[in-house]
Amino acid sequence: MNNTATTNQYKSGSNSNWKLPNIAIMVAGFVIFPPVGFAVLAWLVFGKNVDIANKISNKFNGMSTGRKCCKSSKKRHYGNTGNMAFDSYKADSIAKLEEEMQRRKVQLKEEEVQFSEFVTNLQQAKDQAEFNQFMKAQESAENAVKSNEEVKQD
Repeated sequence: MNNTATTNQYKSGSNSNWKLPNIAIMVAGFVIFPPVGFAVLAWLVFGKNVDIANKISNKFNGMSTGRKCCKSSKKRHYGNTGNMAFDSYKADSIAKLEEEMQRRKVQLKEEEVQFSEFVTNLQQAKDQAEFNQFMKAQESAENAVKSNEEVKQD
């Protein structure tokens, strides 16, 4: 190792993976769920320049910088190929597809309303049939009671 490499190694701290945050994460992994602890241990032993705390910090910083997924934003940005004719064709095609998608959403919403009305009417018809059956049963029970009373009076 030359003198510059040694100086850089001391400036950056240590090339060792056995730094306090790495060890703390490994111990926490063993306490919480042992396979995680073993995975971190293997990463520390076999990995090059592992700095888990820095990697986690970078992940969270990347998430908080305002990067948004295409699905969460209303306006989607499609890549520009540099060919104006193709880009125009692509934009027109995408516009047509989005128009078709909106039309189908409206159609599905109408079908959903129709189905809901159908189910409501079906439930009302079922309720009416059950009520009619109940009334017939009541009527036949009353007729049976009346005929029993007439037989007893005779």
